[in-house]
Amino acid sequence: MEKTLIQKSKTEKAQQITFRVLLNGMLRELGNGKFYQGIPKYDHLTAKALQKSNHLLHIRFELKKSGLFLFAPVIYRSESAFHEYGPRIWAVDHQNQKVFEVDTENLINLIYTEFSDTFHQEGLQRFANRIRSSIKNLELTTEACSQKENVLSYSFIESEQLLPTGHNLHPFTKSRMGFSEEQQQLYGPEFGQGFQLDYFLIHQDRIHEKSGSGKSAKEIFEKLASIPEDYDSKNTNDYSIVPCHPWEAQYFLSSKEYAQMSEAGKIIHLGPLGEDFQATSSIRTLYNPDFKWMLKFSLHVLMTGSVRTNSLKDLKRGYASAIWWQHQRSSFEKSFPHFKLLLDSAALSVEYNGKNIDSFNILIRENPFSSEDKVLLLARLCQDEPAGGFSFTAHFFKEVAQHLGTSPEKAVIKWFKKYIHLLLSPLNRLFGQLGMASEVHQQNLLIHLDDQLLPATIFVRDGQGYLLRESFKEKYQHLIKSCPEIEDLFVRDERLLDIISHHLLVSNLGALISSIGKTRWIKERQLINILYKEFERIHETEPSDLTDYALHQRYWAVKANLQSAVFDVDGGVNASAVSYAKVPNLLHKYFFSDQLIYPQGKEDFFRRYFQKEDVTISMRPIDLENDLEMLHEWFNREHAIKIWQMNWPIDELETYYRLMLPSDEAHSYIVSSNGEPSCNIEIYWACRDMVGDYYEVLPTDYGTHQFIAPVDPKKKYVSPSTQFMVDYVFAQPEVGKMVGEGSVDSLASMMNKAHVGFKVEKVIEMPHKKANLNFCYREWYWEKFPNNKDIQITANITENE
Repeated sequence: MEKTLIQKSKTEKAQQITFRVLLNGMLRELGNGKFYQGIPKYDHLTAKALQKSNHLLHIRFELKKSGLFLFAPVIYRSESAFHEYGPRIWAVDHQNQKVFEVDTENLINLIYTEFSDTFHQEGLQRFANRIRSSIKNLELTTEACSQKENVLSYSFIESEQLLPTGHNLHPFTKSRMGFSEEQQQLYGPEFGQGFQLDYFLIHQDRIHEKSGSGKSAKEIFEKLASIPEDYDSKNTNDYSIVPCHPWEAQYFLSSKEYAQMSEAGKIIHLGPLGEDFQATSSIRTLYNPDFKWMLKFSLHVLMTGSVRTNSLKDLKRGYASAIWWQHQRSSFEKSFPHFKLLLDSAALSVEYNGKNIDSFNILIRENPFSSEDKVLLLARLCQDEPAGGFSFTAHFFKEVAQHLGTSPEKAVIKWFKKYIHLLLSPLNRLFGQLGMASEVHQQNLLIHLDDQLLPATIFVRDGQGYLLRESFKEKYQHLIKSCPEIEDLFVRDERLLDIISHHLLVSNLGALISSIGKTRWIKERQLINILYKEFERIHETEPSDLTDYALHQRYWAVKANLQSAVFDVDGGVNASAVSYAKVPNLLHKYFFSDQLIYPQGKEDFFRRYFQKEDVTISMRPIDLENDLEMLHEWFNREHAIKIWQMNWPIDELETYYRLMLPSDEAHSYIVSSNGEPSCNIEIYWACRDMVGDYYEVLPTDYGTHQFIAPVDPKKKYVSPSTQFMVDYVFAQPEVGKMVGEGSVDSLASMMNKAHVGFKVEKVIEMPHKKANLNFCYREWYWEKFPNNKDIQITANITENE
């Protein structure tokens, strides 16, 4: 069902969007957040904060440098860490026994401190100013877009302009430092204003251009505007007309370079001329539906993390990728007619006194979109205002369902399957056989829709981001000789996989899945499973390093945009300086066992009778409210202290479980023998656990910890309890093998596991213990206990030995 609309003020919306981006960025890049369930009984300070929060699920962020814990209420939990948070965040300061609500300024300070090795007031001020700029602009853009939500046409320019919340992977999501509020409303795409370009006559000996389209930039510009008839200045035969973004024109007119060029007779300012253009999502790329080219200008405006000027390297890369693609395009599009790479086919630059005048670095891009086309920018589908606001994604898929005459869930599935089919196979062919990767993030990918609003053709843009694998350089030596600029497209294979991971796997697919999940039409896991199967299909038919990475890499790379923002790294000027963080592979959720890690209820759900020992073993999920004191007593027993080392104060033990129970990593169970609680087991997903750092972990690996509480040997029931545990784990189809890492000091534990089929692989040195890494496959277990092969996990007592 669609979200209930809740009216929020402009400031509330802007703050929630900013908090979401900052918190999710910190979660990805620092990994310092964990889900926290419920309100604690023994941690009174945290309880005080969470009672104010009025939510039962939070993410607790540990801010070590500030000595605080932040608790952010989770109102939508995303599989891909695009979480949605409630409006109020609470800080808990145990050292000073304080609880306080975190406002925007607090959060800015805390995040800057946590990322910085050394605190700099100047750096904090710069970071804070950009956040404030973003918030101020969010207030304007969300209001402007909300006024257009009721009349949607799915035109190209509408999709480019209705992006109220901006870049959901960057902390400065709407920062545009350099625009006044009036200029923002004139040139910002969200406001939908048309404006004329500003034109100059520039002496031809100052102009440099490259063209891969058969038409030069100068010829293209001549179709835009001509010299006014009443213009009676000096002879202009040696001059060419060159457009400029009107904001940039004013910037350039105030520069010393303009004064020098004007005095030397190399430039003449004509002013605004010709037809109106409109800003697209990139702001500096301008569109007119009747002109077959889009123009990407330089703008000396600080947007997100970069001053958005085209460098000479950008021009060279755009031209080089156009030349390279011309040699591949025909044969490739025969195989994939519904996948198009848009080219930056021509470029122009201006030089004076040996210096590049970057205000006139212009890229000219193909424009295949008329005003009649239905085109959806992927970023439009990934936009989400704070919970309770208008959801374009929900609105869109409701319309798709109406066109198809089916339910929204079925419409989503059909749409998503077609989208990834059109997208992934061509990208895999490009990477695997042609050695090319394009930056297919949200803002670079456009979806041409058919009459039912289903994907018909995928368009990818931004030729400066069409990159080649270093390992393919030899293959293209003949092209490099004819076009040396192609040399600039090559990137190390490993780095290129990181780039693809961020743009395709996280920014594109992860964000899309999360955005669709927030509609409540479908669970994210259903889409993840569909995506996994598509990658698996492609990998079976045309394996590549890309499909291998997507399917098998334990962690995916994601750009550390928040760190770059704190350290003032300009990724536009120096992309190699941008570092990458790691996020868990989303596709591994295909092998996630909800039964093992998210068991439901508080009652026994599995019981088994062991005739030899005359004992009935039963299992239920831990009930923290009622089991905590018992577990605390167990872990303080003499035989537990040495091996388990969990004899913590009860408030620490409570925190341990409140962090574990809602996690994707593990769950805890109580095992009873003849109705008396006697054993605690933890089942964990090894690829999300520390043990996965010590071997080639698979997403089908699940591990266990087993603590047998009784001291009386007659009540331990070691073998039945262990068999019972292994039966339960191996009953889950997601499990490939079981893994364990028992302390080398616990000989009895290892002997018990060997009894049921586990074998030691090696000894590993973990931070808290030296351990026997051990494995067990079903076949090994069933070889020891053949009758257990047919055990069914039901609430009925089974009478197998």
